[in-house]
Amino acid sequence: MQQRFTAWILLVSALVTAAMALSLPLAPVTVDQPIVTWPKQGERVSNTVVPLLPYRPLELTAEVPCAAISAVNSAGGEVLRTLPAARDAAQQDHGLTMRVVNGMVQVRASGKSLVEERLPRTDCSYRVVANGTGIEVWRDGMRLARHAGVLPPQVAMLETGAAGMAESEGMRVVLHTDARFQSTPTTAKFVLLIAHGFLLVGCVTIAVLRYRAKRASEDRIRWRAVDFLVPAVLLAWTVLGPTNDDDGWYLKHALNLGEAGYVGNYYHSFNAPETPFLVAQYLLAGWTSMGTSMLWVRLFPAVLGVGTWFALRWFLHSALGERRAYRALPWLLALAFLVWWLPYNPTLRPEPVTCLGVAATLALCEYARRREWPGLMAPAVLLASLTTLTMGAGLIAWAPVALQVPWLWRSVRGRERLALFAAVLSSGTVAFTVLFADGKLADLLEATKIHYYYWITLSWTEEWVRYGTLLVPTGSSNWAKRAPVLLLIVCLVFVAVRARRRKWRVDAVMLRLAGVLGFGVVALAIIPTKWTHHFVGIAAPAIALLALTTFAGPLPARVRRAAPAVAGGLFVAFTGMLIFSGPNMWHGFGAWGQPFSLTGHLDPMRALHPDEKDLVESLMLAIGPVKANNALLWAGAIGLCWFLLRRRRRWAGLGSARVLLGTQALVVALLLVLFVIAPLRQLPGWSLASGTLRNGCGLADSVRLRDGRTLTDHLAGRVAYVDWSVGIGYPCVAIPPVKDGMVTPPEYRVLAAEKLTMGGLVSVYEGIGGTHGFLGRVAEMVKVPTDAPNSADFPWGGLERVKYRHEPGRYSVTMTHRVEDGLKGPPTIARLEYVGVPEGFVEQAIDPKRLPKDTDGDRYDTLGLR
Repeated sequence: MQQRFTAWILLVSALVTAAMALSLPLAPVTVDQPIVTWPKQGERVSNTVVPLLPYRPLELTAEVPCAAISAVNSAGGEVLRTLPAARDAAQQDHGLTMRVVNGMVQVRASGKSLVEERLPRTDCSYRVVANGTGIEVWRDGMRLARHAGVLPPQVAMLETGAAGMAESEGMRVVLHTDARFQSTPTTAKFVLLIAHGFLLVGCVTIAVLRYRAKRASEDRIRWRAVDFLVPAVLLAWTVLGPTNDDDGWYLKHALNLGEAGYVGNYYHSFNAPETPFLVAQYLLAGWTSMGTSMLWVRLFPAVLGVGTWFALRWFLHSALGERRAYRALPWLLALAFLVWWLPYNPTLRPEPVTCLGVAATLALCEYARRREWPGLMAPAVLLASLTTLTMGAGLIAWAPVALQVPWLWRSVRGRERLALFAAVLSSGTVAFTVLFADGKLADLLEATKIHYYYWITLSWTEEWVRYGTLLVPTGSSNWAKRAPVLLLIVCLVFVAVRARRRKWRVDAVMLRLAGVLGFGVVALAIIPTKWTHHFVGIAAPAIALLALTTFAGPLPARVRRAAPAVAGGLFVAFTGMLIFSGPNMWHGFGAWGQPFSLTGHLDPMRALHPDEKDLVESLMLAIGPVKANNALLWAGAIGLCWFLLRRRRRWAGLGSARVLLGTQALVVALLLVLFVIAPLRQLPGWSLASGTLRNGCGLADSVRLRDGRTLTDHLAGRVAYVDWSVGIGYPCVAIPPVKDGMVTPPEYRVLAAEKLTMGGLVSVYEGIGGTHGFLGRVAEMVKVPTDAPNSADFPWGGLERVKYRHEPGRYSVTMTHRVEDGLKGPPTIARLEYVGVPEGFVEQAIDPKRLPKDTDGDRYDTLGLR
C-alpha cells in the first residue's frame, strides 16, 4: 500500500513539475526601461554622442522652442539632428532631422518628410513624438502631421545649431532606449521558480532512490598511467595549443554578461540573446569572473577536457568492464581523444562544454544499463537537457537516452512504469528554468528572428557545405582539423561492414555509438551556420568509436581473405592522404612561428583558390621534398603491415588496423612537435606560449607605445574595443559595456592584423546590427604609433584612438521598469525598415550567386566581402 502511495505521489509531483515548467515562459517579468534625457540635468544644451543599441529607441519625444529655431535660422545650421548626413546611397536617412531653410521649418524622420511650413512669428514650440504606432508632429497642441507605422528614428547623437545659446532653453529630447532583453523575474515568477526547482530536485531524488540498482557494482576502474598522462598533455596544450577565431567573440560575450544581465551577442545582431544556447556561456562567465589572465582563460577548456576524458573512461568501463583483454583500450582511447581534442582546443567556444555533457550522459546511461538502475535515467535526462542548451549539436545528448528506452520500459511495470517515466521526463524541464528564469517566450522568439534575419543562416539541405569546407584549403580545414572528422567517416564505414558479423560485446557497443553519431550528424544539419568548429560537439561518441575500431580491428576477425583486408587498408591509407593534403594554416597567434606556414601574409579564414597551387603546396607538411600526403609513402606503410603480418595470416588486420593506429599517432605527434617548435622559433619575442606562461594580459603586455609604456599600462582604467578575431590575445582589456539599450563609447580600438579585416568589420557594420556601428558615423580613428612585439613577419594589428564628433555622455539616464507577460514585447526589429537591408543579406553578400536579380549591388558591396 505504501509503495503504491509513493508511486502516486511521484506521478503527481512529476506532472505538477511539468505544468510549472510550461508556465515559466508565459510568466510575467520586470523589464528594464532606461530613459535618456537631453540636455544633462543642470546643463545647457550641448551636442553629444548617444550610441543607442538597438539603433532606434522605443519612444522619442523632442521639444524644440521656436526661439531656438529662429536663432539657428539667423546663425545657420540645423535645429536638431540624430544622425549625421548619410555617407552614401546605401545608407538611407534613418534619423530625425529638423532644419529651417529660408524661414521654412522642415521635419524629416526615418526617411519620411513629416512637416514643411513657414516658421510662425509668434512664440511657439514644436513637439515630435515617435513610438511603436508611428510618428506625430505637434505645434502648440495642434497636430501638424501623423504617419502611422513609421519607425522611431535612429539615434547616434543629438546635435543642434543652438548649442550653447540662451534661446535653446526649453529644448529637450527624451529617449526610451530599447533594453527589451534586460529583465528580472517578478515576485510571482520567483516563487514559481523556487517551487519548480524544489519539485524537480524531489522528483529526481525519489526516482534515483526508489528505482534502485538490481545488479551489484562489479569491478572498479583501474587507474593507469594514461589517466595521468592525458591531463598532463591537456595542461601542456593549454600553453602550447592554438587559438580559435571565435575565442575573443565568446570571451566578450562572457565579460558583458555581468553588465547586461544576460548572454548577448556582443559584436552583432544588436546584442540579442544567444538563447537558447546559454549554458556554456554562463559557465565561461562564471570562470572569467574569477580572473581574466591569459593562463586562467585558456585553462577553462583544459578543465572541460579532463572531465570529458574521465567521463569517456567511465563509459568504456561501464560498457566493457576491466577484462585483461581490454588492457590496451585506455591507451587507444587516449590516442583517439587527443586526435579529436588537440586540433580544435583550447577554445572558448561552447563545443567543449557540449562534449563534456554528451560524454557524461553517455557514461551515466551506460552505467544505469549495466547496473539495471532505472532511477539513474532521471539525472541522465536532466544532464541531456542542459547539454542541449549548449549548442545545436547538444541534441546528440538525447541519443544515448533514447537507446535506453526499451530497457527502461521493461525494467518496471504498471503504475510504477508510469511514475518512473513521468519522473524521468519531468527532470528534463530544467531547461525551462535556464531559458526562462529571467526571460520570457517573446524574448526567445524575437532573438531567434534577429539572428536568422541579420546573420548567416543556411538550411539543413546545405549541410554539405560543412563537409565540403574540410576539403578546401583554409584554416578551418587544416590537416589536423581534417583528421578526426575523416577518421570518423572511416569508423562508420567499418562499423557498417562489421554489423552483420557481430559476435563480440565490443561490436554491440560500437553499434550503439554509431547510432548516437547518426543522431549527431542530423543534429549538426539543423544548425543554421556550417562552421567546421561544430564537429567537436559530437566528438565524445566519435572518440570512443575510434578507439574501439582501432582496438577490435576495422574488419571482422573471421575475415581471412586478402581482398577485403587490402581494400580496408587502402581505404584508411587514402584517408590519410586526404588528411595530410590539408594546409598547415592556423588562426591568428597560433600561426606565429609555425613551420610550413606563411604567418602575416595569409588570412586563415580565406579559402585558397585552385590557381594558388604553389602556395597550397608550400603549406603542406613535408620531410625535405617528400610531402606527408605522398601516395608512395602510404603504399609503403601498407606494404610494411603486409610483410609483418603475412606469416600469421591475420588478413583482417592487414594494413587497415595498423595504418589506422599509425595515422592517429602521426597526427598527435606532429601536432605536439609543431607547437613546441613554434614558440622556440619566436624567441626572444612574444609567443602564445610565453604569453600564457606569464599568466598576464597576453599580447598587451608586449606591445609598446613610443613613450615606452606597454599597451596594458596605457589602457588600464580605459575602455577599449578589441576586434573579436584577436580578443583572446587581450583578455584583460576592459570592454565597452553594452547595456541599457546603449553602447559605452570606447576610447581606443585594438585592431586585428590587416589580413584579418573581417574581425573588425562585423561589429562596425550596421547592416548586421553591429554593436559599434555608430563609430563610423560619429567618430574618426586616429592611429597611435606602436612598436610591434616581434618582427614584421608577425603582424600584431594596431591601436587607434577614437576621436568623437561630440563629447559623449552629455545627457542624464534614469532607470524605470515595466511588467510584461510572456507573450508581450515591443515590435520586432527583424525587418527591412529597421536598418534598410533584407533578410539573408549576409550570405548573399558573401556569395554573390545568392543575390536576387533585381538587387542593387552597391548596397551589398558596402559589406566589403566581395
